Amino acid sequence: MKKIIIVGAGEVGSFLATKLSSEQHNVVVIEKNSLKVEELNNTIDALVIQGNGGSPSSLAQAGAETADLIIAVTDDENANMLSCYIAKNMGTQKSFARVQDSSLKNELEELNIDQIIDPSESACDEIEKLLSRVGIYDIHEFSNGRLISIGGVLTQNSPLIGNKLANIHEFGGRDNWLVTAFVRDNVSYIANGETELKTDDHVKIVVKSGDIMTATTLIGIESKQELKKVIIVGASRSSELLAERLYKNYEVMVIDDNEDDCTRIAERNSNIIVVYNDPKDPNNLTNLGLDKNTAVVALSKDDSKNIVCSLVADALGVPEIITRVNKIDYLELLKNSSIQATISTRITAANAILQDVRSDQVKSALTFEDSEVEALEIIISEDCQVLDKSLSEIQLPKNCLIAGVTRRENTYIPSGTWKFAERDRLVVFALPTSIEEIEEMFC
Repeated sequence: MKKIIIVGAGEVGSFLATKLSSEQHNVVVIEKNSLKVEELNNTIDALVIQGNGGSPSSLAQAGAETADLIIAVTDDENANMLSCYIAKNMGTQKSFARVQDSSLKNELEELNIDQIIDPSESACDEIEKLLSRVGIYDIHEFSNGRLISIGGVLTQNSPLIGNKLANIHEFGGRDNWLVTAFVRDNVSYIANGETELKTDDHVKIVVKSGDIMTATTLIGIESKQELKKVIIVGASRSSELLAERLYKNYEVMVIDDNEDDCTRIAERNSNIIVVYNDPKDPNNLTNLGLDKNTAVVALSKDDSKNIVCSLVADALGVPEIITRVNKIDYLELLKNSSIQATISTRITAANAILQDVRSDQVKSALTFEDSEVEALEIIISEDCQVLDKSLSEIQLPKNCLIAGVTRRENTYIPSGTWKFAERDRLVVFALPTSIEEIEEMFC
């Protein structure tokens, strides 16, 4: 258990506070807004202080002298940096600051800030991966890309439907893939050999790096033509970053109804087409030349605008739609549509932080937007209790699955006969209730 101070109770701060407190960490939140303080006090088991995160008195009240970690995630980047600087000087061991302005990042070393959180950069990384695989709504790499987790919604074409997973052997080599988890009726499950999947189940499939096509076949995704055009809704910083990354490989267009923001992006990026118009109007989107080779990425700062534009694009038949949504309540609006790929600053920020609140052997930790499941990448320690034991010999915690193992340069989907060795790199999928047991067993 670690003592963690969170400065800011916005979407990111509240999400982190809820998650970390539920895992029995000692969490203290500092927030200026009295309404947010009251709301958080009623929803989480943590100390919530109304105050200024850059104030030594507030930080002292939060226990900065003995804290393991401070996470400053307000919308004010300078305030985040100041909070971390003061807390470190008071005795806090490690600091995370939400900073997006590249000009400020050069100052981090002088301020003794250990790591920055830039949700925009992380979001762009994820969107690039999603655009490369139409129909997949999340994709994550483990073991330096040797293992890949693919998320998708099972279609009626999926060979997984109606069969116990233990009985499916004929697709892509059974030792090259594994269904790890699924969501049905908003409930998250860890898969096992007895699992029978259904149409519309949200699934996670782990494959070796060269077997992504196997995963898409198992999900039931039909092969589609390569995307050629990307229309980005919203002239936000995230939109500009993404457009700068994509324009060499796609025709890129940015559309927004904020004239100042459109002008800013157009003046700084001559290779990007910027359209000043209302993206919520179906005629305006249609006029941009929608076809089967087009993707729409809704990245405005306004969740409601993103959702409306995505629903419009869906109605117009756009094959690939990626939507930025931060408020959980808004996700309900997308459940009855074909829009499954969502990007959340809450999740990207959490994934940047969770590794540092786990054991030293945990090299990465992931949460998912559509599921309660977590994925951990763990290096087995020299005194681990499972050394030289086979997978079938150990009693794994409930709701836990070992999805893959990397040993030296080789990667495996382990069977029951697999024997654990020191420095094995495990990818483990589990529900949050099992995380502590997993760390005790392997770390």
